[in-house]
Amino acid sequence: MSQKILITGASGHFGGGVLDHLLHLLPADRLIAMARDPQKLQRFADKGVEARHGDYDDPASLEAAFQGVGTVLLVPGGDLQPGKRPGQHRNVVDAAKRAGVGHILYKGIIHHDEPGHGLLISDHQDTEQMIADSGIKHTFLRDGLYLDVLPMLWGNAPESGAFPYPTATKGLSVVRRADLAEAAAKVIADPALHGTTIELAAGEPVMLSDVAAAIGTTTGKPVQHVPITLDELRTGMVQHGLPGPVADGMTGMARAIAEGVVLATNSRLKEILGREPVAMPAFVRSVLQPADA
Repeated sequence: MSQKILITGASGHFGGGVLDHLLHLLPADRLIAMARDPQKLQRFADKGVEARHGDYDDPASLEAAFQGVGTVLLVPGGDLQPGKRPGQHRNVVDAAKRAGVGHILYKGIIHHDEPGHGLLISDHQDTEQMIADSGIKHTFLRDGLYLDVLPMLWGNAPESGAFPYPTATKGLSVVRRADLAEAAAKVIADPALHGTTIELAAGEPVMLSDVAAAIGTTTGKPVQHVPITLDELRTGMVQHGLPGPVADGMTGMARAIAEGVVLATNSRLKEILGREPVAMPAFVRSVLQPADA
């Protein structure tokens, strides 16, 4: 199998972060960065990484991009419209098979394997299944929800003192995106971890009341989590200008969180990183009290 490793979505925060760490672990000439616009990959090209064009909606571009590649990291597409991501991912998997790719790593989300938890979960389940059915060796990275998403969820809670969001009685697993990117790079560089399913969580679950308390501790103003329904969440997002499909995707995420699906308690992330991942309270402080403030 070719030693070349291709990172999809390399112009984005996650894919780019993975490449940044891989450059410390592997020779640049083994790495390939793929994006719809290769001009956005210049910082990697300057370090000796080959930049290739590839578009999830253009199967021919994907097959061309995967030529001579042994390993592909599939970073999910960002379009949450029903059926969009699985269709794009099908294009990637089929192109990888035609090009002779020997190993696919898929960056999914922590979830339980039973059906019925909405599109946020089923998109990842469908993708994992199609990769398994392809016969290509695979590694599934099931990540916690990004800590980086929390400010979007809490909205104006630091000012208003209220964090309205559907209740998650079991809590959820949240991890800083940069920590997950670093862990993904270490998994890619370590063949001993290939061919497995790895849940990347940050230890104990985080409750929404914990998030509210961390905001309050940081700002010095009490903040409370205020339970609302999924319908109220969606209505509020649409009223604030979010397009319907985006609001549906965000509501689906809230549903999965409420149902206790995005949840795992293990030490795999710590083990792979070789250190403690950034904890939720520290992340909240970094957002609300940046160092240069």
